Amino acid sequence: MALLRLLLLGLLPFLCLAITIPDPSWPPRTGLRSRPSSGDVDSDGGRHIRAKLQSRKVNNVTGGTVSTYATSQISGRSPREPLARYGAGIVYMLELDIGTPGQTVSAILDTGSYTLLVDPDCKQAADPQACQTYGYYDTAQSSTAKNLNGWFSGQFGTGYMEGQWYSDTAYVGLDNLPLPGLRVGVSKFSQYIWAGVLGVAYGKAWNTAYQTLLDLLVAQGYIAVPIFSLGVGYQGGGSPSDIIFGGVDRKKFRGYLEPLEIYPYPDQQLKRYSQVGYRVNLTSLAVTPPGQNETKLTDSDFERNVLIDSGSTYTYLDAQMVAVIAQALNAFQDENGVYRVPCESRNLDGSVNFGFNFYNIVIRVNYADFIVDFDNWCALGVQPTDSKDESWVLGTSFIRAAYLVFDQQSDAVWIAQYLPCGDDGITDLTKDAGRQLWLEVTGLC
Repeated sequence: MALLRLLLLGLLPFLCLAITIPDPSWPPRTGLRSRPSSGDVDSDGGRHIRAKLQSRKVNNVTGGTVSTYATSQISGRSPREPLARYGAGIVYMLELDIGTPGQTVSAILDTGSYTLLVDPDCKQAADPQACQTYGYYDTAQSSTAKNLNGWFSGQFGTGYMEGQWYSDTAYVGLDNLPLPGLRVGVSKFSQYIWAGVLGVAYGKAWNTAYQTLLDLLVAQGYIAVPIFSLGVGYQGGGSPSDIIFGGVDRKKFRGYLEPLEIYPYPDQQLKRYSQVGYRVNLTSLAVTPPGQNETKLTDSDFERNVLIDSGSTYTYLDAQMVAVIAQALNAFQDENGVYRVPCESRNLDGSVNFGFNFYNIVIRVNYADFIVDFDNWCALGVQPTDSKDESWVLGTSFIRAAYLVFDQQSDAVWIAQYLPCGDDGITDLTKDAGRQLWLEVTGLC
């Protein structure tokens, strides 16, 4: 049987067998800065699937948080290694049923990878109890499971997983809609992996030779376009955390969504990184200490490539930049090199500010969301990477403050400040989603 290798930490991706040309209908690279007025959103032909996300806190687990992005290509060593050894993190998990009858599995939602892995070996998992709690998939108990006679192996920094490829029917979203023929990597051996992973990055368009979950949702006609929106909500709850496939929740932000181009462009990413991910350019970084004016940390011509990675608890920047932010938040490094923060700092009225499109939008992350709370101790939401590459990583410590629309049709990430104000605000996206997002899908908050 052929050995198939996943795009996980330190591994090469599948050879791309199909490509797409970016949709020319979305706003030009020169930037359209004024928007004509428009009438009500025309949602003819659009539909959506909503799925709830659950925030999960992991403490004292060897292996810690899981991100399947190939960080070995960002740094000679994984920047997550100290935190992985420390064994703590926060992840967001989506529940789905797999097989006939359905077996309920909770998987970590990961914008940094593109496939579904389930069934950790609970005896080898970092936390066997957590492995049992979040569910596993037994192919022998499903009448629709099909062995694809292929093997995979994957390295997760300090963890490892290998197993067989299967296809089966999955049931997705609040309505448990059936999705036949979903490819599932079923673990046969694992070390330090305590839960499944659901990758929602680019699939067959660039990274795989098969249709991923998002691809199949479009192919089955459940949604019109390969687009999903993400609002994980404030740390500690208080607002619903969910993912909307094929739609946008207009009651999670105010005003217009700002389009950030995927950059480098997908074809260039494939040549440079052997994969395509949600990379965009960050153009400013600043800190607003409590009761003080904003302190800019970058120059007016600053531009740095970043990967938006929901599988990472922390944001990773250069060590020098992290040290400046740490000083502003009174953080200190522990014996593992992890920056800690006094937990009472979460109550302070300060923020870390991430700017895009040269101040066209600034996402302000309040201390309450940026400082990661583990109940009995707290960590700074940004940690250093000794990266020699141009990429940084924006993890969930940033994502909590943003409402994000991941648009594979137009090769863009649309972004707004996260601001929830109620329910029943979902607008379906059609094949004309570029126009909808640019002109019509404004926030209602």
